[in-house]
Amino acid sequence: MRGISGASDLTEELLELKIGVFHPPFLQKHFGGSVAVTVPIVNALAESGHDVVLFAANDIDQGKIKEMLGTKISPLVKTIVKTSILPPRSLLDVYGTAFGLLALKKKCDITIDTYSNYVFPWTDICYIHFPYITASFFRQRFPYLRKRKGCWQDALNIPYIFFERNFESYGKKLILANSRFTSKATKESLGANAEVLYPPISTEFFPRSPQILNNDLRQNLVVTIGRITPYKRMETIPQIANAVEQEDARFVIIGFAHDEGTLRIINAQTRKFNLEGKVTILKDVSRERVRNILGKAKVYLHPPTVEHFGISIAEAMAMGCLPVVYNDGGVKEFVPSQCRYETLLQAADKIETALQKWTPNEAKKMTKIAEQFSESNFSRNFMELFSLYVEDQKLRFQ
Repeated sequence: MRGISGASDLTEELLELKIGVFHPPFLQKHFGGSVAVTVPIVNALAESGHDVVLFAANDIDQGKIKEMLGTKISPLVKTIVKTSILPPRSLLDVYGTAFGLLALKKKCDITIDTYSNYVFPWTDICYIHFPYITASFFRQRFPYLRKRKGCWQDALNIPYIFFERNFESYGKKLILANSRFTSKATKESLGANAEVLYPPISTEFFPRSPQILNNDLRQNLVVTIGRITPYKRMETIPQIANAVEQEDARFVIIGFAHDEGTLRIINAQTRKFNLEGKVTILKDVSRERVRNILGKAKVYLHPPTVEHFGISIAEAMAMGCLPVVYNDGGVKEFVPSQCRYETLLQAADKIETALQKWTPNEAKKMTKIAEQFSESNFSRNFMELFSLYVEDQKLRFQ
């Protein structure tokens, strides 16, 4: 490969680079934000003429991707499938991930990791949803991490943490963060600078017709979306609903990957406050139904948890819902201050205000805010950062 001679020759030289994108678990029941980031990255690179290889642990289900994200992976993208018996996101999976990335690096000029939340030595570009090392060292900020069973498993990560904190060189890498909140945590824990690249919202969540913002279609409906697990604090939703005095207000919890113990607590809270007709739990619903429900709701309520970005909040805003969210984390970067709460009683007050305040014009304001997270903006911003990175590192490719 000849050296990159300058900015004018950059496009031609980029076409000679083989780019590997690492995201093994594409066959999960519910796609997370990391998949929503990966698909537009591989598509943008491939459709710009680059030789792109996607490393996956399972065959790609294009129909499922289309259903979840409103788009498919470009046919120009090649796929390497390496099956794994390790559960995704498990601590033991860290070392499987490390070896998988190393194998990909041997086949490619540039490796992009959109999955692990680690910064491995043989990775060139990392997209950090939240740095693992921060989760390990700052458990006081995230109480759910203190409850993780099997502390011996954390010890398995000590070699990685020791290496990352003492020997890793970040000057030759491009580290991307899903928010300023995550970028700050990355700087504090790793000493590494991370460029902010907000994750994209699927095109399916932007109204195709102005009718979806019509008053006649909206109900006094408050929607919450997320995993029904202890650290998501879904059990607070009945408490907030009980404090909302508006008689016709209805609450819907759309839950995924539910924990039976947490589900029992939510149901017990609902019965305790006699809210059976006011609070409904829907489990494992399709993305199409999620969009339909959001299209009828006026308010999106997020429980009091710290979100590194909050993709479900941004999606609900794109659908014209007024958000009521906890005043911490990445959400402070795009949710207006008047929509954020500190206590459960404040949340109830803000829900009542939002239900009364909702109009098509207010909904359009939320949609306008969410437009900055469109997939087209994400792809363009990523390609700009990618091109600048390659130009900065061009001496490496001589």
